[in-house]
Amino acid sequence: MIVLVGVAHVIDVSAQIEALVSYHTPGAVGVELDPARYRSMMEKRPRGDIPLSYRFLALMQRRLADQFGGEVGAEMLAAIDSANRNGAQVLFIDMEAGRLFNSLLRQMSFKEKVLMMFSSFAGLFMSRKRVERELEQFQHNEDEYMGVMAQTYPTVKRVLIDERNVHMAKAILKAEGEHGDILAVVGDGHVEGIRQILSGGDPIVYRLKDLKDLKLSQPKSNAEASFSFVVQN
Repeated sequence: MIVLVGVAHVIDVSAQIEALVSYHTPGAVGVELDPARYRSMMEKRPRGDIPLSYRFLALMQRRLADQFGGEVGAEMLAAIDSANRNGAQVLFIDMEAGRLFNSLLRQMSFKEKVLMMFSSFAGLFMSRKRVERELEQFQHNEDEYMGVMAQTYPTVKRVLIDERNVHMAKAILKAEGEHGDILAVVGDGHVEGIRQILSGGDPIVYRLKDLKDLKLSQPKSNAEASFSFVVQN
């Protein structure tokens, strides 16, 4: 069994993630991290090998997470903690960030680099309401949103979305073969692409909008949690 859970890195859904891990009791929990990024999060220090535009993006994420009352990556850490409590194997299923950024920079055109720099800088001033509008637009018409991204930032779309979708889908399939059941926590923008690659496995899918609507009750133990949810197959 494969369970895909879509999150936004600035919105805290830690309680929902913990409940889903306890509910599904997978043999493995995969997170959209690589080991170096996990260490950086745990040590609360910025990585020094990422380009300036992505440092702007990281700063924007931290500022927005504060507005939403959480911390960047809290959902990933919650998934890891819950996996450890439930005896599940923790897997880092994302591509190595340093190589990823180097590959992206080599392939991006000058125009795309300039657009990304300005976009990342402008993101520093993005409000919570703007983020909520962007999320609503994405959720309303995901195909159109991704199409616009592909036109404006074709290399970014291919390297940061499409190629990572393939990489993470392969890691998920491998984990299913080794551990039986896997629950994977990834950015919501990756869910549909990964789901299509895994279509033969018919994964259970929770999107970000589903997590926001989860009705949690106080679990009786670490292994028990009752909630209502929406499942998309």
